[in-house]
Amino acid sequence: MALTELKTRVWRWLVDGLGAGLDADAKVFGVCFLILLPFYWAPLFVTEILPGLDLPFHLAIADMLGKRGLLVSPYAAFYEGSPRVAPYAAHYLMLVALGKVMSLLAAHKLIVALYVAAMPLSTASLLAACGRSRVPALLAFPLAYNLTLHYGFVSFALSLPVLLLLLAQVVRHLCSSPAQVWRSWRWTAALALFLFLCHLQNFFYGVGAVLGFALLVSVPWRRRLLGASTVLPALAVLAYRQFLSASAAPRPPFAYVWALVKRHRLGDLGGRTFLGDFAERLSAIPVHAMRGFADQVDVRACKALLLVIAAYVVAGLVAWAALAKQKSLRPQPRVWPAILAAFVGALAAYLLLPHHLNELSLTTFFPRFAVLVPLMAIALVPAGLGRARGVLGLVVPLPAMVVCAFYGWQLIVHYRLYARETADFVEVMHKTPPGGKAVGLVFDRGSHVMRVESALLGLPYFYVAARSAPGSMTPLPYCGMHDIPCTAKPAGAVLPNPWSPMDVSVGKNPPVFDYFFVRSPPRGANPFGPYGGSVDVLAQSGTWIVYRKKAGAGVPAPAPPAPPPPSKSAPRRSFPLSIKAP
Repeated sequence: MALTELKTRVWRWLVDGLGAGLDADAKVFGVCFLILLPFYWAPLFVTEILPGLDLPFHLAIADMLGKRGLLVSPYAAFYEGSPRVAPYAAHYLMLVALGKVMSLLAAHKLIVALYVAAMPLSTASLLAACGRSRVPALLAFPLAYNLTLHYGFVSFALSLPVLLLLLAQVVRHLCSSPAQVWRSWRWTAALALFLFLCHLQNFFYGVGAVLGFALLVSVPWRRRLLGASTVLPALAVLAYRQFLSASAAPRPPFAYVWALVKRHRLGDLGGRTFLGDFAERLSAIPVHAMRGFADQVDVRACKALLLVIAAYVVAGLVAWAALAKQKSLRPQPRVWPAILAAFVGALAAYLLLPHHLNELSLTTFFPRFAVLVPLMAIALVPAGLGRARGVLGLVVPLPAMVVCAFYGWQLIVHYRLYARETADFVEVMHKTPPGGKAVGLVFDRGSHVMRVESALLGLPYFYVAARSAPGSMTPLPYCGMHDIPCTAKPAGAVLPNPWSPMDVSVGKNPPVFDYFFVRSPPRGANPFGPYGGSVDVLAQSGTWIVYRKKAGAGVPAPAPPAPPPPSKSAPRRSFPLSIKAP
């Protein structure tokens, strides 16, 4: 293929992704998008390490996958794994591929930068496919920095723009000409498969949404059936995965999962009625959707964002009613019932799912769907909003621009504060030589900037991403979980858990760790107990201390067995108590 033809096809794909041609609405959206994009990329570069509770653990798994080809991998004795066709695979594959040419920290920032830009673009693609104004899609900028990103549920966050692109492509496929229908079908099926590789929960929602669009968009039934069939390849891959896992590690049956969901959901009520619980969850959408910061500026910004969406819906309805009387609206396939069904589906997932399913390793379950509710609400804005012209057309973007610019600046300010909070850790991390085996003993996990539980717990596990070397390694606590491309060998199963710093000591793991990242140990306590003589201080800054194992330090000989209890006639002897570090 000639380079000129390739450029032409790429340009057509980009233009088609935002609608048919660059009309006035597309130009307004494009200008506003370019103005806001620096506000939302800047936070990624004002801090060396990005916030995210689970993020360091996922980067460590990517480090392990990237070292599979090494003759002597430091992970080989403890873990085994390989990339595979499964949920989460997309994120790991991108990290491993980019990790060949840059550090994992840089690779993750690049991925997040593309994700941040993709959120409003994919939302605009859905709005354009449905014949609506793209301007409300600007509100997807603040929603990119949501609960799932700040909790480190990176795969869920990355799946959001893919989900929106899939729905946009489904609409285009349903409305495509007979000459383009099969090419459109292949694109739609490929996006459905890509969504499966991103995250299973959003994939299930996406399948339901695609079937809803195929059922409710007003096109001939033959085209609806063809549209519904676009999810079959992805479902076939899922069924094959289920078949393979049934022989190795059987998944829980549906009846068990349903009983588990029901029990935990009823437990969430806490004596309330369902209506009372629904009302409480609805009022908490601004709390969950963009959850991030201790001063709750995200809550205020989300409330403002929801008000702007509501204002756009009202304005769109007024404009639609006025244009309908003038009969100036062009006839188009009816898509609003499908959009409404997708919004109701997102709201149902948020209202009906339990908070945690610990038995299935699912935590913070229903709150992560809070971001889907305003995203799908944006698509509810009627088509009439896009018919504004002249001065009115220039006024329409202003509310979205004000909210987005305000929150973009707040993101920059708060990410700078996070950079200051973690500066002590970054300093000691860079003083720690690469190529060692490191573990964290984080006794104080809290953050003064982030409103995320145990936000600083995983910081020591950034070591392999920032100080990359063939011999670098940290424990991988998420190995063995469903759809994580990693399993622990017997030796790896006994490595310490970051949630239990009291279980980490030189004595328990003598040949393994070289460096110990310790934060805020209890006053007057030696976190290594009787093995404190086996380590010395390598670096210290603020609340962080890095200990290194002394060269040639052996493990102290085990204490002699305690003597039998003294008889009543024998005098009592006192023995020193063995105090275990908290």
